[in-house]
Amino acid sequence: MRERFRLSPGGRYPQEPWFHIGSLGVTTTWLVVFGSIAGLVLFAFLGGAGVLGLALIQPNLADLKLWTLVTWPFAYPQFSIFDVLAIFFFWYFGSDLERNELGRVKFAWLLVTFTAVLSILAVFFGSVLDPNYVLAGLGMLEMMVVLLWIAQWPDRVFIFNIPAWLFGVVLVGIQLIQYLGYRSWVMLLVFVVGLVVNAFVARQFGLLDKFAWIPQVAGSGQPKAPKPAKAKKRKSGPTVVTGPWESSTVSKDEQRMDELLDKIHAEGADALTSKEKKELMQLRERRRRS
Repeated sequence: MRERFRLSPGGRYPQEPWFHIGSLGVTTTWLVVFGSIAGLVLFAFLGGAGVLGLALIQPNLADLKLWTLVTWPFAYPQFSIFDVLAIFFFWYFGSDLERNELGRVKFAWLLVTFTAVLSILAVFFGSVLDPNYVLAGLGMLEMMVVLLWIAQWPDRVFIFNIPAWLFGVVLVGIQLIQYLGYRSWVMLLVFVVGLVVNAFVARQFGLLDKFAWIPQVAGSGQPKAPKPAKAKKRKSGPTVVTGPWESSTVSKDEQRMDELLDKIHAEGADALTSKEKKELMQLRERRRRS
């Protein structure tokens, strides 16, 4: 059992998963995916009406259930193949953002903030326009993550050499047509205003550097400058010479791991050769056992 479930060491490497189940490293992205799968299982056993208690429904403000502000991404009162696709795309693009940009903790906070923004907008616009709406499923949150990935790397290409930014334009267009066609004014406003607000949020997390016109609160998302070291007075007496015995295999492993992670951060995971990917896995495994 100890080998099947083990916590990952914290500290210097935010790209490490929270824990391992066998060979699977459970990241923040995987936790959300597991929550969505659990929501689908509940739908199968309880039916659509049985999971409505997790969805964000606002017949009137006084009857608002506070826990639904954070549980709605895992509620599935209905089911379609698009729910499965939403889970897959969230995993695919969310994993890339978590691994190459944010790490497990910052990505978790980003998702919590995105969810809170969408919940607040839904409650506000619902109370003004139409209280008979339902915000449920991972779809809305997944769309925010996918569009954030596209905005972060607009020049990456998909199949048929389609640039990411064009794919994003198509996605936004499809969503707008859908909401307009169904006259879903609350969801239309939640989607449009949510994109704007969450772009500002992502900027505070150090993302979207290409969009300098998006305001960034001073100091947010930026590493703090190290304090200058205080000069120490030299004491008279014998000098202790530092020898090569202080260097170790662990320090060399950490240095090499830093180099590989920096390469991923700068160029993406695909920049690593198959040999470097294998080396990175060996370094992580050796570090866990130390």
